[in-house]
Amino acid sequence: MRPNGSAGPVLEFQGDSDAHIVRGLVAVLLKLVNGRPPDQVLAADAKALFAELGLAQHLTPQRSNGFFSMVERIRADARAAVEAA
Repeated sequence: MRPNGSAGPVLEFQGDSDAHIVRGLVAVLLKLVNGRPPDQVLAADAKALFAELGLAQHLTPQRSNGFFSMVERIRADARAAVEAA
């Protein structure tokens, strides 16, 4: 059994950027999803976390869009993992 209580697979993602702001966004997102099973990744509310942290106030629309693109890519990978199981 995995540390999160799941007997099934957990997802691990990696990401990096030369831009410090994007690197920080990646770190926040990875903290939310790494080490969790696909169903928990799909249930994670990255938009709520984004709002709770007040990130929209401090980022350009392009950076915000990039963050949500990362979220959608991770969710697509989690959906694929669910379908493969």
